[in-house]
Amino acid sequence: MQIIGHRGSPSDSTPENTLAAVEAALAAGADGVEVDVRLTADGVAICCHDPGLQRVAGVARGVRSLTYDDLATIRVDGHPVPTVVEVMRLVAGRATLVLDLKPEQRPLSLVRALGAAIADTALAHELDLVLSSAQGPIVDACDGLLPHVARALIVDGTESPSRCLAQAVRRGDRALHVQMRTLFAAPDLVRAAHGRGLAVRAWTVNRGVDARLLRLLEVDALITDVPRLLRTALQPDPVDLPA
Repeated sequence: MQIIGHRGSPSDSTPENTLAAVEAALAAGADGVEVDVRLTADGVAICCHDPGLQRVAGVARGVRSLTYDDLATIRVDGHPVPTVVEVMRLVAGRATLVLDLKPEQRPLSLVRALGAAIADTALAHELDLVLSSAQGPIVDACDGLLPHVARALIVDGTESPSRCLAQAVRRGDRALHVQMRTLFAAPDLVRAAHGRGLAVRAWTVNRGVDARLLRLLEVDALITDVPRLLRTALQPDPVDLPA
């Protein structure tokens, strides 16, 4: 079972979606890192979860209202807001990179920016990349513009899991990223997805007990804020050998 750092491995010293958080996840032994992606006013793909910067940086501005140069002056607890290119360069050849593409009024522009980011990554040939979104038009745009990159549909409870699975199969996606409580409520979803050739990654899993239960369901990967903790929790129990 793979472990993927959610927004890196966020902490007081490594804020979410920063290069420091990404490096912390890799140092913790994560098999992959997930970051959130939004588009600036001038079309640069950057890493930020919220539509605005108030929560993470105390700046009452929306990402889409700022240019890349504007954003370069903003700090998240002392850390710059990274571009997707910077994250790609950090992760390439080391782990899987999952990009969570947030709601965007310009889905084609967002996906074109990702294509440009891939082209700008010196180690693009070593990049193990997954493009994920809960927004159907964004996943469709990924299918149309970047068909060679793996895609995953995020199942967030707004639609029935079976309908999401049917959409993903029809489009040729490779995985479902499913909210943990949805999997506990519909455990047969994992088997159904596997039967159609899709992997299942669960989010956001931060307790060892939940990780072990999801392993019993044969979930393929866990997306977590605490990759080191889950790595330890999933270790086999020591066997007492006779003296």
